[in-house]
Amino acid sequence: MDIYTCIAKRRDTRHFTNEPVPEEILNKAIMAAHHGPSVGLTEPWRFVRVKSEEKREQIKNLFTKASKEAEKSVIEPKTKEKYKSLKLEAILDAPIGLAIFCDHGVLDDFTIGTIGNANTLEWSCACAIQNMWLSLTAEGFGAGWVSIMDYEAFADILEIPKNWKPLGYFCIGKPATDYDGEPMLQNENWKKRSKKPLIIEV
Repeated sequence: MDIYTCIAKRRDTRHFTNEPVPEEILNKAIMAAHHGPSVGLTEPWRFVRVKSEEKREQIKNLFTKASKEAEKSVIEPKTKEKYKSLKLEAILDAPIGLAIFCDHGVLDDFTIGTIGNANTLEWSCACAIQNMWLSLTAEGFGAGWVSIMDYEAFADILEIPKNWKPLGYFCIGKPATDYDGEPMLQNENWKKRSKKPLIIEV
């Protein structure tokens, strides 16, 4: 699979089979993430594999609570019902749960490229995450990024260092569907992907 096909096939997956993810596939994906670009060569990404069923249940509860809060902000009844029908996580379904954090402790030493904008650390982690996602896609696996939760409580559940900023929880496994070759939210008639990016010239 060439890189452009891989990019086009990547999906934010919520539906998985029960097929286990081989350790070598997961390790390759994490190493792909580790080869991502990072500001000042900080490599701020941190990975926490969540194997504990108790902690997975706690994370699922965080999602459920936050999702119900999100429903309250939807005024139009049909839109609210549509939102409630969407499967937005697979925390207990996916074979692997991986939490990803950005370690702001790297700023304890002088760091090139972060003066005036520490957000470049998160941007670096986003590049790493995309590398991981593409690696999984190339191997026939996938991931779903769960971001609807109380991140402070999420960090407390996993007992991570205070200077690690949570970026989300990733459900990883073998996709049960490719959503007819579309983003899931487009396939579910929630929203349409733009055909072209917005480009301006100045």
